[in-house]
Amino acid sequence: MDDEWGRDPSVQRMRRIFAAIDAQQKRLLDGAGIHRFDKRLSLWRKAALRLFEQSWSRVAQAGVPFGEKDISDLYLHCLARILCSRGVTIPDRALPVNPAVVRIMGDKKPGGGEER
Repeated sequence: MDDEWGRDPSVQRMRRIFAAIDAQQKRLLDGAGIHRFDKRLSLWRKAALRLFEQSWSRVAQAGVPFGEKDISDLYLHCLARILCSRGVTIPDRALPVNPAVVRIMGDKKPGGGEER
């Protein structure tokens, strides 16, 4: 089957971003001790998506250049923020270090503390 969509550069970019998000999310959940079939994940992911959309809006308004890695890092930080707000402990090593994302997220660690 010929994959016309697969040749589109914007589709290729989105596929790379989603693959990066998937890989990072697995490391985050493993680090936090959350099983990938945990029933709470659906609600947490919906909340993370809303936070990501709000954060992405700030990125667009500020005209900040964001690459593929920055986009996946931003989503992961949003998910971590939601998990922390629900009482889940996120090991620091489970989050990517990305100063641009930290600025967009308000210079806070996911749990609400100051970023080191």
